[in-house]
Amino acid sequence: MKNLKKINFYILASKYLPINLVKHVIDMGCLVFSYLLGSYILSLPIKEAVFVDVSILMGLSFIVSYMFGLYHHLWRYTTLYNVVDVFKHCVAFGLIFTIWSHFAKGTTEQLLKFYFLFSLFLFASMNLSRVMVRVIFEKAKITDSQDSKNVILIGAGKGAELFIRESKKRLSEIYTIKGILDDDLTLWGRKIFGIKVLGSIKEMAKFANIHEVEMVVIAIPSLKKNKLLEITTKAEYLNLHVKVLPSFDQLLTNKEVSPEDISVEDLLGRDSINLDVEEVSKYIKDKTVVITGAGGSIGSEICRQLIKLQPASIIMVDHSEYNLYKISWELEHNTEFSKFVPILANVCDKKSIENIFKTHNPQVVFHAAAYKHVPLLEKQAAQAISNNFLGTKNVAEIASKYKSEKFILISTDKAVNPTNVMGSTKRMAEIFCQNFNFQSKTNYITVRFGNVLGSAGSVVPLFKKQLKEGGPLTVTHPEITRFFMSIPEASQLVLQAGAMGQGGEIFVLDMGSPIRISDLAERMISLSGKRPYKDVDIIFTGLRPGEKLYEELFYENEDHLATKRKKIFLANSQTTNFEAFLINAEALEKSLKSYEDEKLVAIIAEMVPEAQLNLSPKCMYGVDKGNETAA
Repeated sequence: MKNLKKINFYILASKYLPINLVKHVIDMGCLVFSYLLGSYILSLPIKEAVFVDVSILMGLSFIVSYMFGLYHHLWRYTTLYNVVDVFKHCVAFGLIFTIWSHFAKGTTEQLLKFYFLFSLFLFASMNLSRVMVRVIFEKAKITDSQDSKNVILIGAGKGAELFIRESKKRLSEIYTIKGILDDDLTLWGRKIFGIKVLGSIKEMAKFANIHEVEMVVIAIPSLKKNKLLEITTKAEYLNLHVKVLPSFDQLLTNKEVSPEDISVEDLLGRDSINLDVEEVSKYIKDKTVVITGAGGSIGSEICRQLIKLQPASIIMVDHSEYNLYKISWELEHNTEFSKFVPILANVCDKKSIENIFKTHNPQVVFHAAAYKHVPLLEKQAAQAISNNFLGTKNVAEIASKYKSEKFILISTDKAVNPTNVMGSTKRMAEIFCQNFNFQSKTNYITVRFGNVLGSAGSVVPLFKKQLKEGGPLTVTHPEITRFFMSIPEASQLVLQAGAMGQGGEIFVLDMGSPIRISDLAERMISLSGKRPYKDVDIIFTGLRPGEKLYEELFYENEDHLATKRKKIFLANSQTTNFEAFLINAEALEKSLKSYEDEKLVAIIAEMVPEAQLNLSPKCMYGVDKGNETAA
């Protein structure tokens, strides 16, 4: 480092002299050097003319330099653009000098050769000086930091190029890039900014060992999820920290190309879907859309997705002031869409909901409002029934009264063979909408799916919180599994299912394979750079009231039929005695007023015969000591 400071004349001089003057002095040196070298090679007699020629050259250089804005560039960031400008400068400069020499001295073959060599040497020396300045600046920034990490890049594309270029500019954490791995064998042995493509991704273990690598940076922003999972798993096995470059959209807008930690959402979410915008737009464009639960995970994402489909307006309904404020602020400040109306209202308040429909007359309704925390609702059955079932019934009936075109109910896999109050109330909402469809001109469509990654109250935020606190991570049972889907994917499929539905259908989203929660816990610990059961423990606390080891997407007697969308299935659901169901619903509403807990449980069992509830009045309002446990 001391030696670098001694030779860094450009940096030292620029502190005390105007920067453009320093640049002019360097270029004048290049000019004199090129003149003398060209004359020497051609053995020209320059003693008599050297002073006049050099003086004229310097004067012309000042003029031509400012004509082409040659000193507007920062030399420390020299790129191809600088080279092009220098080329233009040298060509113009050589032509002007040649024309002057023609009239002053006459043109000879020897002089033409000289002007060509002079321009060539000037072009080379001016670019060399700029490149040297960039190298000196980059070297001067590098320190003997203990934070420096040996890195292997995955992918020899544009992402790798941007990252290598950025890493040369860093002032803080330094990445020592030891090589690049890519499965394209035509790239093996090639170099990107001096970094060699070593071989295929399969050889990660070999090269990580040779170069004492500590980190793997995945430099392919568009990498498919299954390949990302494969690389991450291999890196974790080798005890390598894994980071990934952000998407190309972020790369274009971010000031720095900085790798990020891989999130569990990156690994468990599936590849993005191709939404049929034309089909979805037919029932959204220029329509007024109501979204209940608009501040929740799914409701807020539906709001974001709807903006692209150009609705006439979006009426956002939520009983949580904070959640409604968050999505309203986001739409107001991060999008150009302004036709949205946030309304604080509870779906249980029939008068408030009716006033919304009377005022705005929506054509499409997305009903995402629901309570969904299983252990909490086991002890507050009355609240679950009021919100999840009677709230749905309120909105559905009012939508029919005001002649909405479509009503899309967001349901859950917990509604299949429910063992808890939450799932039972969602199944009751499914039954009501499916049967009420045949008594109304409004088309009622149900969309059923499993857990969404990162939603409020879900397992992933809980694990993140526990990891931040140093562990342990709590899981109810070693074999418990759940279906997972990303919030954007679920929301897009809900919109697509809404477009497909003609009324009375229960669509089921393809959730892929269920994931064991203990595996998820281990993966999150590994992604944090720690070792499961050694650095951070995982403890098993036992199943909580109402929980199942696994969830189901279909009933046994439901035919699940394929649709034209490969990720959306149709559940040909069982029939229900709707008249008896409505009588029980009326009895349920009356029992709620007196909080007759035993009656509530008995009526739920009548309305959902497949429910396997194990509730007693004693546990209705108890305290759940295991509410910090993930299922």
